Amino acid sequence: MLKVLIASLLATASFASTNYANMKNCERIELSKFTALVSCHQVDYLIEYRLVDDEEDDTIKKITAITVKDQKILKNVSKQWF
Repeated sequence: MLKVLIASLLATASFASTNYANMKNCERIELSKFTALVSCHQVDYLIEYRLVDDEEDDTIKKITAITVKDQKILKNVSKQWF
């Protein structure tokens, strides 16, 4: 029973360290003051920022996920008229 417990702990630790190492392979490139490109796990994310007056508002305007086959808008904040 002790051998099974030790084997499962070692397997879990090795799996967790592998996933942690994969997350560190992400890269961020600042394209301009309001645009950034994040490349992670064969998916590129184009992040567009906006200038906001209130600090509590979200500064992200649009997030687009780009793969080899297609692109998909994950978040899009249009202009709000008040």
